[in-house]
Amino acid sequence: MKTFELGYFGNIWVKQNVLELAGESYGGHEHKFDHVTLLVSGKVQVEIEGHDPKEFTAPTFIVIRKEHQHKITAIEDGTVYYCVYALRNMDGEVIEDIYGEQHDPESASARNDGYWDSVNKINK
Repeated sequence: MKTFELGYFGNIWVKQNVLELAGESYGGHEHKFDHVTLLVSGKVQVEIEGHDPKEFTAPTFIVIRKEHQHKITAIEDGTVYYCVYALRNMDGEVIEDIYGEQHDPESASARNDGYWDSVNKINK
């Protein structure tokens, strides 16, 4: 399993998870708040404590409730999903003013060196 933390914008954090082979899993954890998992490719089995396992096929989203142990297992090779949740402070209140420039195509920090030179050439 590979995990790529993609970052945040506003109060939203997005984390990519790649399960390359069927049978790979990510589990044995819980969260203090509800969050959504966006399944973009493949098929998974989700096990939530106290409930029967359930299968989901992409494209779809899965609601993961707070304070429940959960495990996500790939049923197909090449499964990709994103965990999406609100950033919160130590009191559990949603943080509203965080800005991750590296993922914003309108931000100068996201531009490659020489970008503005090429844009200026196109606009002349």
